[in-house]
Parts: sequence; C-alpha cells; structure tokens
Amino acid sequence: MRAFLALLAATLRQLLGGRRIIPLALMGLLPAVVVAALVAQERTAVGARQVFHDAPITILFFIVLPVASLVFGASALGDERRDGTLSFILLRPLPRSLLAGAKLLGAWLATLAVTGTGAVIMSVVLGLRFSDWETLGPLLLAVALTSLSYVSVFLVLGYLTQRAVLIGLVYAFIWESGMTTAVTSLATLSLMRIGLSAYAGLVPASRVYLADLLGAVHPGAGGAVAKTVVIAVLAVASVAGLLRYRDVA
Repeated sequence: MRAFLALLAATLRQLLGGRRIIPLALMGLLPAVVVAALVAQERTAVGARQVFHDAPITILFFIVLPVASLVFGASALGDERRDGTLSFILLRPLPRSLLAGAKLLGAWLATLAVTGTGAVIMSVVLGLRFSDWETLGPLLLAVALTSLSYVSVFLVLGYLTQRAVLIGLVYAFIWESGMTTAVTSLATLSLMRIGLSAYAGLVPASRVYLADLLGAVHPGAGGAVAKTVVIAVLAVASVAGLLRYRDVA
C-alpha cells in the first residue's frame, strides 16, 4: 500500500507541478464563466436550464474534458518513458498492475482537479441564481466517468507512442466532435457520451436539451458506470502487460 501511495503522490506531483497546469486550470474554468455570463441574463429557471445545457455543457464535454484528459493521461507514463525515468521505477520489485493502477489513478485525479472544479462551479452558479441544485452531483459524476474513460485510453496511448497528443487530438475533435455527432449510430462508440448518458439518466429534465448530443446513446447511470469500470480495468491490464513485456524484452 505504501508503494502504491508513493507512486500516486509522485504521479500527481509530476502532472500538476509544471507550468502546463495554469492554462489547463484556466480552460477548466471556461464553462463556468460562460454559465455565469448566460445565467445572469435569464429571468426564469427554465431559461437558465436551457442555456446551461447548451454552450457550457458542449464546451465542457467536447473541449475541456478531452484536452485535459489527453494531456494528463498521455503524460502519466509517456513523460516517464521519454525522460528515461521509467526504467528506474521498474527496478523496484512491484507488481506491474500496481504501477499501472497508480499511474491511472494519478492521471484521473489530476484531470478531475481541472475538470471537476469547473463542473462544480457551473452547477453552483445555477444553484445560487435559481436555487436549482439538481445538476451538481450528476454533473460531477458525469465528468468523473468521462475523464476516467478518456484517461484510461490515453494512458495506454501515451506509453505506446510519442505522438499520443496528436493522435488524441484527432480522436477528440475529428471522431468525437465530428463523426459520432454527424452519424448518430456511431454515438455508442463515443467515450465522451458515457458520462453524458449518466448525467441524462440522473437528470431526466436535461434529456430534451441533450438529445442531439447523445444521439443513439440511451441515458442511464448504471450502464455508464459499468462501461467506465470495464475500460479502466482493460487499461490497467494492458499497461501491466506492456510493462511485463518490457521486463523480459
């Protein structure tokens, strides 16, 4: 347990200690700023809910979440491998699954520090303005699920290639924002919509606003949690397998 916590702490220092945290933190607050500006102009709770689920949600799930998850997920192991520090970590007699799990958890927590803060502030702004607090918990859960799904995939990608950021950006902005949005039947293959479906399942009133974003994905928190857990487990198993292969290669 001590080794796991030490690896987790080192990963968080690695990811949150550089200058990149400043632009990422500012980006994470962007949806909250948009919510504050739009909600201030609304006089009814219905109007506020509509604008809340329009541009701010789109910015959060289509821009902030994929970019933050990509940076932290790809860097968790990618930076270690490029800097040559991964070899020193692997000298320790630790289960490779433990190392993979610590890196995944560290990248996820770093992503949540950026995206979760913005999501909470979004809901707090709406709650303070119209005493509507229904979105707070579900939105935070949605962000947690989506970020974990993204980070799981990008963690593996960051280990496999130095072009992980470029590939991840193509995935996020061509596949997620383009293909799965234009072709609704492909929406079920979208990582971003896993969390969004959980949110829609917990906040039924939001479904009318999110129908176009969800596409063919059915709202439901239980299914979203199950999918995310499977993706995370597969990521840990994949990274652990790659590290074991490195040991014997």
